[in-house]
Amino acid sequence: MEALVLCGGFATRLEPITLFVPKPLLPIGGRPILDYTVDKIRDANIGRIIFSTNQKFSDQFSYWIDHRKSSGVDNPIELVVEPTNHEGEKFGAIKGINYTIDKAGIKDDLLIVAGDNFYKFGLGKVIEHFNKTRKPTVALYDLKSLEDATRFGVVTIKDDVLTGFQEKPKEPKSTMVSTGIYLFPKEMLGKFAEYIKNGNNPDAPGYFLQWLISNNEIHGVVYEDNWFDIGTLDTYKKVFEQYLDRD
Repeated sequence: MEALVLCGGFATRLEPITLFVPKPLLPIGGRPILDYTVDKIRDANIGRIIFSTNQKFSDQFSYWIDHRKSSGVDNPIELVVEPTNHEGEKFGAIKGINYTIDKAGIKDDLLIVAGDNFYKFGLGKVIEHFNKTRKPTVALYDLKSLEDATRFGVVTIKDDVLTGFQEKPKEPKSTMVSTGIYLFPKEMLGKFAEYIKNGNNPDAPGYFLQWLISNNEIHGVVYEDNWFDIGTLDTYKKVFEQYLDRD
């Protein structure tokens, strides 16, 4: 299994701080958000890690990767750079995934992780489920709020199988949302190219899952430990203060 960490966005909702620092490198508890993400991937014994990012912030990610390596923390992390420098040029997550699969020559089962989320749980539970079923699998979290769910990819689920998916719905059918953690078997990686070729929305992974669920069985694994999408300045401030000076 290989891991792809998505860092290609420009995080305009967190401006002005993200005019200078990419969201995945913002600090929480004295460490960049990415530190926690990569530690969890390493803990899951996934050896190859690829980052996808944009041209604007590529130097900052290269510096972060070199710092981790020089500290003896990691084997090399690979970086794939999309030729984009501002919001109007961005690929969108699905197009970026497809671009990176091609550029990095990914041919194995793939763990895809949003680089800007912060969570305390490990990845072992969702990986174990995926390895047993060999089905596309999404890590889920119950927000327990229909209002909050309108900002995310919302799922309905029965016996671990997704029965529906809504991307940022005005009227959510549940409070269960995607955490931006996905697993796909290697034989399905071509689905990303097929999706893009058919002219579908290249942005949020939820649109891809809406398309995929019509002809494929997708599984979900629910986590209960804290999960935060660092999508707004208010959320970032809340998480920053909650984990101030914590390990």
